[in-house]
Amino acid sequence: MPISNADLQELAKVSLDEYLRNMPVDQIATERPLLKKLMAGRKTFLGAKQNVVENIRKDYGSNFAWAYGEDAVSFNKRNTTEQAAFPWRRAVDGLYLDYDRLFGNGIKVREGDRGAFKLEQNEKVQLLNLLDEQMESLKEGFMKKLDLELHRNGTQDTDAVAGLDALVATAPATGVIGGLDGATATYWRNNAQTGISTATAGTLAQAMEQNWRKCIKNGGSPDFILAGGDFIDAYRKEITITNNAESGRVKTVDAGVGSGVSTGMYFKGVEIIWDPQFEELQTLETAVVNWNKRCYFLNTKHLKYRDDDMDIVTPVRPHDTLAMYAMVNLRMALSTSRRNAQAVLAIA
Repeated sequence: MPISNADLQELAKVSLDEYLRNMPVDQIATERPLLKKLMAGRKTFLGAKQNVVENIRKDYGSNFAWAYGEDAVSFNKRNTTEQAAFPWRRAVDGLYLDYDRLFGNGIKVREGDRGAFKLEQNEKVQLLNLLDEQMESLKEGFMKKLDLELHRNGTQDTDAVAGLDALVATAPATGVIGGLDGATATYWRNNAQTGISTATAGTLAQAMEQNWRKCIKNGGSPDFILAGGDFIDAYRKEITITNNAESGRVKTVDAGVGSGVSTGMYFKGVEIIWDPQFEELQTLETAVVNWNKRCYFLNTKHLKYRDDDMDIVTPVRPHDTLAMYAMVNLRMALSTSRRNAQAVLAIA
C-alpha cells in the first residue's frame, strides 16, 4: 500500500521531534564537554534585533582622596559602564529522502490528502526504521557540528558566531570582540600564556597557579577546565603519586585515572576535562597555537549560551523533485560579560 506525501511529512516531523524533544539539556553526549557545559547553563533567547547585549562595568571611576578640615572635595562625572554586543546567528541542517529510495525499500509515495492511503503494518515498520536512521544522523550531525563551531573564532564564515577561540583568545590584545577593541580596552582582555616550557618540573604548575590567581582577581574562581591531550599528558608528569605499600595484602596498580573525557586529574579542586574536538580542530584549521597543547580556565558565570529552541521544519517539496524534506533551525548566540575572568594556557 502507498503512503501520501502529507502523511510522510507528518511522520517525518513526529520522528524528528521525538529525537530532539529533550535535547537542549538531556541528550548531549559527554564526548562533547564544551557543548554539554554550555547547554547546562543555557538561557532562552527571546529574540533581538541584531545582538545579544551584555552590560559590563569597565571601571569604578573612584575619586577617593584624603581630606582634613576645610580641604576642598573633588567631584567627578563617572562613566563606568559599557555594552558588549554579540550578534546572534542561525544554524540550520537539513536532509531529503527521495521517493525512489523509499520505493526501493518497498514504500510507495503518492500525492494526495492525509489519510488517502494507509500502509500495511510491515511497511510502516520498515518506513519508521528508515526514518529513524535519517533523523538520528541529522540530530547527531547537527550537534557535532554545532559543538565544533562553538570552539572556533567565527572567521570561518561570515554568518558564524564568535566561539571560544575568540572570546578567550590566545592573543587577547588583538581584535574586536563584542564591539570592544582589546587593543585599547585593557579591561576587555582574557588572561593568556602560551609557549610554557615543560622541560623543568614545576614550570607548568606555576604558570597555572599564576593565571588562576588572575582569574580570581577579576571575577571569581574558574569552574570548568578544558584541555587538549598534549597539555593533559604534560600536566600528568607534574603530579607525583605516592603509594604506601602494606605488606601481606594483595594490591592492584592502575596507571590510568579517570573515565572517558574525565581525566581524574584536578587543579584547585576542579577536574581537567579532555575535549576530543581539540584534535579535530587541529586538523581542520592551521592554528597559531596548537589546540592539543591548550588548556582553558573558564568561569561559566561570565560565559553564556542562548538559543530559541530547536525548530523543526518540513518544507514543501519543489515542483520538479520527488522527495521528502526535513530541516532543523536554531537561532543562538554565545557571549561573555567578563573576559578577564577567563584564561587560556598552552605548552610549548
